[in-house]
Amino acid sequence: MTKKITIIGGGYAGTMLARELDTHANITLIEPREKWVHNVAMIRAMARPELLDEIVMPYGGLLKRGKIIRGRVASIDGHDAILEDGTVISGDMIIIATGSTYAAPFKMQGDDEAAFLAKAKRVITQIDKAKNIAIVGAGAVGSELAGELAFARPEKNITLIAADDRLFSGYPAKLGRAMQRQLGELGVKLRLGERINKLKQTDAPFVPPKNKIKLSDGFPIDADLVIPVIGARPVADLLQKLADVTFDDQGRAKVDGWLRPTTNPDLFVVGDIASTGDTMTIVGLTRQVGWLKKAIKAHLRGKPIAAMKPYKPWPKPLILLPLGPDKGASALPFGVTGPFLTSAIKGKKLFIPRYHREFDWQP
Repeated sequence: MTKKITIIGGGYAGTMLARELDTHANITLIEPREKWVHNVAMIRAMARPELLDEIVMPYGGLLKRGKIIRGRVASIDGHDAILEDGTVISGDMIIIATGSTYAAPFKMQGDDEAAFLAKAKRVITQIDKAKNIAIVGAGAVGSELAGELAFARPEKNITLIAADDRLFSGYPAKLGRAMQRQLGELGVKLRLGERINKLKQTDAPFVPPKNKIKLSDGFPIDADLVIPVIGARPVADLLQKLADVTFDDQGRAKVDGWLRPTTNPDLFVVGDIASTGDTMTIVGLTRQVGWLKKAIKAHLRGKPIAAMKPYKPWPKPLILLPLGPDKGASALPFGVTGPFLTSAIKGKKLFIPRYHREFDWQP
């Protein structure tokens, strides 16, 4: 008898798994939004707004056999996912892939695609009008955004503000040095080891009073627009309702070696909500999805999950960091690499053609 698998969340991890398992089980993907957003490309869309027409795509072409239910899960009871309207979706396995949230306009804050696009276009208008732009937070999004804006809009004065004394301190020092050098080549001003005093808000861009901000050392900066990009937050509300789930200091659910957060052997979590040691990046969740896909396929053939080799995260953190289509640096399994491979793997096309194929959609 074909197993029923319920996947909760239609972000990167949920859609990858749903598509991979579509011909192996009866898949039900539960997602409240009508359209999927390629968040990775939203960074470049701030500098090249024509991309907005290419990176928001309907879910309709994702699955060939399975079904997609538009709704939001309110609770989980055993093998049942209970929607907010009371509908019960029963299955043999549940996979929770609710992902993470981030400051606007890089991820949807609600379920309305039109409102999301309207907000993104308002930010693009703000960028158009601003001469001096301060980006607060020099992680992947902040650094890439600085590079994309500096590449496409060289007339802008871009300042990137980082709380750490060096870029990407959790990675090999060579990566931070390469990014710092290339950002400088693009004309980005770096303020390392600094914070903004009394940051007005952290969830969306804003115009500061008198078009100025003051750093923690008292240094004033001209800024017509401040764009805060200070980290993703896991969306783990559903898991917080389960009594036996525990969380790490980032709010990610702790899991056993088989990506299970509870004693329920058929409940799995994957992606940004799973505390595995992986970074909250596409590279990290792709490894989890690959392992879980193979584990579930083997399980469907009769092999117990616990009989399989436990999941292991990347032995060292990996990341791809384009700065426009031609610059950037990456930490890959064989070491830190520069613009050529970064551009070839990600920077040129940002995986956009791949997702058009996977969602069977063309703009």
